[in-house]
Amino acid sequence: MPSTVAIQLTQLESLFLSDSISMFMQGVPDALPGQTMPFPDLLLKIGGAVLETEQRKDTANVHVSLADLWVIREVTKSSAVIGSERVGLNLLFKVYTGIQSLSAENDMESVVSVLGEVMEDEPGKSEYAVQLERIRNGGDLYSGGNDDGRNAKQGDSDKQSLNADENRPDHDAATAA
Repeated sequence: MPSTVAIQLTQLESLFLSDSISMFMQGVPDALPGQTMPFPDLLLKIGGAVLETEQRKDTANVHVSLADLWVIREVTKSSAVIGSERVGLNLLFKVYTGIQSLSAENDMESVVSVLGEVMEDEPGKSEYAVQLERIRNGGDLYSGGNDDGRNAKQGDSDKQSLNADENRPDHDAATAA
């Protein structure tokens, strides 16, 4: 499952973000000696977009995480306009589209982890539902192995074991359940 989403940034959007996101939460490093840079990866991505948009004179694709998108959302004001470009509003549209996309992926992961993988042979059914149906229909529990019964040969000792079970007094009660 993807943990990032690609957003296209114009040169003005890249510059706006570069100017808006600070390396430090508050103050300068000298004022806060133990402070670390909270967003170095995001700043490197934005810096790369600034360089790419300048060199190519075109937009740049930047792969950002859900956390990156929330940071961008925090610094973006919808009223920001540079020249004739509505930088703030455009960024918010891109950010919310990315958040929605990644959140949907995370929601799907949660559903799959709770209900099980969806089986390819029966779209829409969880692995749990398929196994439960097999058990109810008298089939064996699917364990994920590669033995589908085609290679199984019943030897004499297996037949004797099966016959021994049939001769047990509690056999009828066990098979009726």
